[in-house]
Amino acid sequence: MKAFGFSAPVFAKFCAQKYNIKSGCNTVRLGTLYGYRTIENELLRDNGEGTFSYVLEFPTYLEASPQWLASFEFGGGGRVHIGDMQVANGNIKVKNLNVSGSTHNCWIYCISKSVESAGSITDAHADKWTIAADKLSGFANYIGSVLWSELTFQDLPPNLTEKYSLQEIQQRLSLNVEIKEVEYVDRFVLVKDPKEFGVSDIEELRDKVAFIKPVKFKDEQEVRIAFWLMFEGKKISIVDKPKSISLRPVDKLL
Repeated sequence: MKAFGFSAPVFAKFCAQKYNIKSGCNTVRLGTLYGYRTIENELLRDNGEGTFSYVLEFPTYLEASPQWLASFEFGGGGRVHIGDMQVANGNIKVKNLNVSGSTHNCWIYCISKSVESAGSITDAHADKWTIAADKLSGFANYIGSVLWSELTFQDLPPNLTEKYSLQEIQQRLSLNVEIKEVEYVDRFVLVKDPKEFGVSDIEELRDKVAFIKPVKFKDEQEVRIAFWLMFEGKKISIVDKPKSISLRPVDKLL
């Protein structure tokens, strides 16, 4: 007999009634990271979704290694503004540099750690369904497997389809499922000393851009499932269109 009993955490998916999979809906709708920047419902919109900005402001010219500068790369498009940089004898010295950009686009599915209220999400969606936290990973992997089986040529970016044959793409393409709690912090990072913000710190920040949102969204308590399309083991951006997948493949035959 246990002296104390603890119930497992339960997460909630707030949604429109037609998307409640526990009330008869046989499909899951996956939004896109970029899509939430311009989504029609202003309660769900985040203009800066998946973006970042680094500002380097040093009191004097500081030597920076090529590896350190290269770690500020961006995958989904962006810009670099060099305010002050010197190159002498093969050494690079930086005083001012602005880097802004975007992570790759991916499909996302959002769950809340709250089953009662999730900020503006509950105002936008009248219905919800719940799932035990320890079942979320299995659910995400199942969705990922169905998504993988339902991928079409139209889901692939033109820069891929125009360069490689379908057979080459199939041999090198994969799908990665990532689950993380969203961190509610500023997307703007001010770097004043490269010694205090090393390559590993930059890479860590860059890798979690898709899981960062402004503090104003903190009541959502979001746990995000990201579905990344990979080519040769590296993330690529999907075509920016939501995707509905069938939870019961047999429905397509009926």
